[in-house]
Amino acid sequence: METLIIILLAVLIAYFGGSALYLFVLALASKVKQRSSFQSVEKRNKFLVMVPAYKEDAVIIESTKRNMALRYQYPKRAFDYVVIADGLKLETVKTLRNLGADVLEVKFEKSTKVKSLQEAMKVYGENRAYDATVILDADNVMDMHFLAKANQYVNTGMKAIQGNRAAANGQNTIALLDGLSEFANQEMICKGANVLGLSSKLSGSAMVFDFELFKSVVFDLTAIGGFDKELELAFTAKKVFIHFAEDLVIKDEKVGSFQHFSKQRGRWLESQYTFLKKSIKPAFKALLKGNFDYFHKTMQLALPPRALAPFVMLMLVLLSLLTGNVVLITLATIGTVANFGAYVVCLPFKVLLKNGLKLIVALPKLVLSTLIAFTWMKKSRTEFIHTPHNAV
Repeated sequence: METLIIILLAVLIAYFGGSALYLFVLALASKVKQRSSFQSVEKRNKFLVMVPAYKEDAVIIESTKRNMALRYQYPKRAFDYVVIADGLKLETVKTLRNLGADVLEVKFEKSTKVKSLQEAMKVYGENRAYDATVILDADNVMDMHFLAKANQYVNTGMKAIQGNRAAANGQNTIALLDGLSEFANQEMICKGANVLGLSSKLSGSAMVFDFELFKSVVFDLTAIGGFDKELELAFTAKKVFIHFAEDLVIKDEKVGSFQHFSKQRGRWLESQYTFLKKSIKPAFKALLKGNFDYFHKTMQLALPPRALAPFVMLMLVLLSLLTGNVVLITLATIGTVANFGAYVVCLPFKVLLKNGLKLIVALPKLVLSTLIAFTWMKKSRTEFIHTPHNAV
């Protein structure tokens, strides 16, 4: 019995500790400065900005108003701003059109982001000449120079770009935690991965793609939730490198309650493990053919929930101490230090210092919310679980 316990602990330590060391390496890599690859190319690309909006009346008017103001900085004739209206009120649609946005009204028996994007590409993908597409969430507000910078990146020949989703709100502890989580993920799995020559993750919005490339894959997407993960796999399977652009900024609202956090993470976890199962065999085949980027993207899907991992590592240290096994204690301690160290390296020290006490107090509730997220996974398999936004 004791031997079985030691073997089980060893497996758990290897999984969680290995994941922690991986994140620590990415966190260190994120601190390496990279030179800008901009070129002095004057071409002004035409963008199709697509904004899927499912019952987002509360935020879509304000975000559209602010995003349409960019026509003074990046000429309106050089981008079409399309709100894909799924379940919006008639007065909201009218207001959006008065603001100068195109509104494509859609209706599905079961709504998903993928279906909305596919419908928009059917309408706008045939007879209009676009060079690139930008995908936003309904609450996203682009930085003033977003399109101009996106234009520069596209002119360097980049085909797939993930922008920086900066937190628009931090009005309560969960919003602050969610914002810090996104920041850490971008530092490690976007910036750090790029430094090591690996593709960035995609985050569902603030994404810029070559128009023809996106058109070539969008109609093959089937995701109910987590279409960004399906896109990652589709691009890396084609050996398309995904770049992270830190200065390509949008403001993104973070979840405002632990209940919404659980629903959102449940949707993400379900999509993560679904696509891991689908891609594991193709990943090993791709590795044999030299496509390590696709293999790496698949292995990323095997990472444990990052809100849960540090606390599991602490438990593994305690359990290892009870066994008295020096090897297990050492490995569990190294994994724990690496896990916490990754976040210490990449998170802004001033924010942690200012908010440290209330963040520590909220951590048990965060862990509980992450555990509750697993209960939402089953529902996420058959329907899109919508996380509502509020005007910020």
